[in-house]
Amino acid sequence: MNTQIYSGCHDSCSRCFALAVTLTLTLGSCAAPQSLTQNTIPSSTKSAIQSSAQSIEMAPATPARAGNLAAGNADQLAENRVMPTAGAFDVLRYVDPFIATGGHGHAFPGAVVPFGMVQLSPDNPSKGWDWTSGYHYSDNVLIGFSHTHLSGTGVGDLLDILLMPIQGDYAKQQDNEHKRPFALYDHANEYASPGYYQLNLPQMAVKAELTATERVGVHRYSYSNSEHAKLLLDLGYAQNYDKSVVTMLRVEDAYTISGYRISTGWAKFQPLYFVATFNQPFAAQLYQDGKAVNGQVLQTEKGQAVLDFGALPAQSLVAKVALSYVSIAGAKANLAAEVPDFSFDQVRAAAAQRWAAQLGRFAVNDPDETAKTKFYTALYHSYLAPQLFSDVDGRYFGADGAVHQPMQNEQGQRLPRYTLYSLWDTFRALHPLLTITNPARVEPMMQSLLGFYDETGLLPTWDLMANETDVMIGYHAVPVLADAYLKGLTSASAERILKAAKASALQSRFGIDLFGRYGYVPSDLDVEAVSKTLEYAFDDDAIAQIAKAAGNQADAAVFSKRAQSYRQLFDADTGFFRGKTSKGAWVSPFNPIYVAHRTTDYTEANAWQYTFFVPHAVTDLIALYGGEAKFVEKLDTLFRMSSQMEGDVSPDITGLIGQYAHGNEPVHHVPYLYAFTQQKWKGEARIKQIRDTMYRAQPDGLAGNDDLGQMSAWYVFSALGFYPLNPVGGDFVLGTPQFREVTLQLENGKQLMITADAAAAGEYVSKVLFNGQPLPKHQLNYQQLMQGGTLHFEFGAVSSN
Repeated sequence: MNTQIYSGCHDSCSRCFALAVTLTLTLGSCAAPQSLTQNTIPSSTKSAIQSSAQSIEMAPATPARAGNLAAGNADQLAENRVMPTAGAFDVLRYVDPFIATGGHGHAFPGAVVPFGMVQLSPDNPSKGWDWTSGYHYSDNVLIGFSHTHLSGTGVGDLLDILLMPIQGDYAKQQDNEHKRPFALYDHANEYASPGYYQLNLPQMAVKAELTATERVGVHRYSYSNSEHAKLLLDLGYAQNYDKSVVTMLRVEDAYTISGYRISTGWAKFQPLYFVATFNQPFAAQLYQDGKAVNGQVLQTEKGQAVLDFGALPAQSLVAKVALSYVSIAGAKANLAAEVPDFSFDQVRAAAAQRWAAQLGRFAVNDPDETAKTKFYTALYHSYLAPQLFSDVDGRYFGADGAVHQPMQNEQGQRLPRYTLYSLWDTFRALHPLLTITNPARVEPMMQSLLGFYDETGLLPTWDLMANETDVMIGYHAVPVLADAYLKGLTSASAERILKAAKASALQSRFGIDLFGRYGYVPSDLDVEAVSKTLEYAFDDDAIAQIAKAAGNQADAAVFSKRAQSYRQLFDADTGFFRGKTSKGAWVSPFNPIYVAHRTTDYTEANAWQYTFFVPHAVTDLIALYGGEAKFVEKLDTLFRMSSQMEGDVSPDITGLIGQYAHGNEPVHHVPYLYAFTQQKWKGEARIKQIRDTMYRAQPDGLAGNDDLGQMSAWYVFSALGFYPLNPVGGDFVLGTPQFREVTLQLENGKQLMITADAAAAGEYVSKVLFNGQPLPKHQLNYQQLMQGGTLHFEFGAVSSN
């Protein structure tokens, strides 16, 4: 919920900002109402936008294998240099960054650009699991603004380099329940839009504003009293699992302070360097764990600095904080390259421009304003990760703990490095979405996965700032790489991908060796055995496809056989995938609604929620049930039965419709399984139900953790009318569209238009036409989509059969 705090504004404030930017681009002047006293676009911002319009050009793409891979220096991606059309800025008014910041959504509302290294946002004191992003909408206590955050994860970390405006004596402000300075705030004084965050703190007479570039966070603090303006810079601050190991602060001059923070937590070893420079001179006092120390340089476990800028009642204090995972010198180079001056409004305008270019690829023509807010906000959350990890010179901190020279692909082209891969979640829909909307980014993202393998000997499972967290099951970098290869979006050879994939699939941890030995993971020898068997089988199907592409028939045969291992655990008598011991006996007793968090045969789920996870062999799954009728009956029961579960129910199991749990990922493909039967309409009904009830345009509107965009990507696809049920190879199963017309501007210059007839109550999709020709099956493929054209849905009554 974006609270309207501007007098005289009769629409959302983000709409006014977008409108002002649009008018600047088209008319050269700002026509926003004069009554927008706080966020009317100033002349400096207008000049910045006009300057950007002159400097940003379209970058030509050079065809490569399969005609999809963009050539050239990927540090200058074509998509980053595309100037959005004036109309594209209008979509920004539909993005509400507060959606999913309440409930179990675990999102944050702060300033970030697409896939940016800096994700600058306010922090509250942690009150538990729902504060993993550092912020929760139910809270009203501000403890500062930190520069790194995780969006929608189930585990907390980061929250590095905290700045907090303070007034008065710092030592006295540590004597409270929070053991640190804090301020109370009201959501009526809080506002956010893509690339921008604002919070008014009336008790402190301070207005705080945040914006960002890829590697630099920019703050503006406006004071309305004559007390000394001070900022606390806290490197010892930590929440959730994180803690600082060593910090360093160096006062370089009256305007600049630099340093580093090395921490451990979910990421076991995370070095982060920074430089902060200000437009006003300061006097600095350094603190060691809250106690004042002499000098201008400090190295300690928990270092702080209080910067005193004197009285600034008629001036704004602007801070520029650049990050690097390589060095302080790298942070300084990032700062010089991205924010050479102190124009906050120019940076804010550039951030809005980046978001307009990213989100404005989609033009939705539909009267449902709420649905458009849900859609564009889901898109926004889909473009926060993976995030940039290399400096402007291309150097990066590798998974081997060393600093590396710029990453290159097989053609010797320099590529940016990416991190933050929640692969157990994002292989399902987020990465397939990026292959459609951001194919130019896919190559460096895939090379980053392979670079992780080069540095450690294994592909990542859950890469957090170049740390392997091993937090979830599967080796799901494999299907992501296979999908990119089969779509022609990476220059990596099939042989290289196969070698990396086999290393992960043949390791001796996590029951993978048992899987190879027994043909399934025995429940008496490892935990989460059923889930592991099903997910390893899926990943092995992707390996088999890569092996075939590489011409390695022996490996293709081996992994094709392993891909059928799910059959070993299917119990025809109960209709469930069940645990089996190393002796071949079914685990007993068996209760399909029983849950115990990650200590049973199922990962964050029960038997009902994993029984349909065979996305690579749906027709065989139907056959295991004895045919379509029994399969549909099982699906129907899943959705219709009681939602009651027994045992220690994981907080991840949310968004229940019967035993279907949309708040967690293993079931995301299940409504689309109906498309393989003669009762496809039942799946469409469930898709509509999920869109309406599990995604609401309010802070607690998301059914579960967004998990770095996977929940959001499901909604994007399901609103468009198709979904990657098997996210390898480019087949999309048709669903039901939400809007009457959506136009997607593809990076290759073509357009994909998705249109739908008006549907009466009780009507479902009766026919789907692509470029005027009926689609013969229940799906279409990636190559069709990327050629552009019109995908049209017609509706009618359900037939009697």
